[in-house]
Amino acid sequence: MEFLTASAYFGVALTIAMFALAVIINRKWSNPFTTPLFLATMFVIAVLLILDVPYDVYNNGAQYITYFLVPVTVCFAVPMYRQLPLLKRHGPAILLSILIGVLCSVFSVALICIMFGLGDVVAKSLVSISVTTAIAIGITEKLGGVVALTVSSVIVTGILGASVSDLVCRRLGLRNAIARGLAIGNASHAAGTTKAMEMGPVEGAMSSLAIVLSGLLTAVIAPMAIYILF
Repeated sequence: MEFLTASAYFGVALTIAMFALAVIINRKWSNPFTTPLFLATMFVIAVLLILDVPYDVYNNGAQYITYFLVPVTVCFAVPMYRQLPLLKRHGPAILLSILIGVLCSVFSVALICIMFGLGDVVAKSLVSISVTTAIAIGITEKLGGVVALTVSSVIVTGILGASVSDLVCRRLGLRNAIARGLAIGNASHAAGTTKAMEMGPVEGAMSSLAIVLSGLLTAVIAPMAIYILF
């Protein structure tokens, strides 16, 4: 065990192995609780607890996976480009829906913080939970929030969105591919977009677009919401 944990590749190997196992399980028993991202996270946590491996030891190698976050997010532009005619045809409706989604996300988080007396620091850390990590961190730093709280909240939001998005869309009778993709990308950023791409090319493209636009709009609207409500 000391040999494994001392290796710089321990975190990477564990993460990849648990994700591969989660994919196999999801293919056999597909449901919200076996979504690979969610299941792999639970597996990694379980292994670290059982083997009593400190998080810092695990993250020593696993941190290199996070370097791919920004390139992967940029790669989402490819399916979006392929659906360019569709984007142009429904441009105003798409922009309006993303704007409404961002307003609901930012102000609902801020109002909940006020209702439960969580204070402005927590609100500043959580108003950007529905945008991708790289943008969320920048917003929190500018607002003076706690970056660690932002990152953990964004991760939970993404995993939850990827796990239940398909089920929620079916339960709400949301069959339009454009609407499904925009809703998923707007609510659960890159993690949800991976699920949207599994649902279809249009859903993936719209979710990719929602990541970009919701991030930009949140960067503008979040400080306004904090200023108005706090």
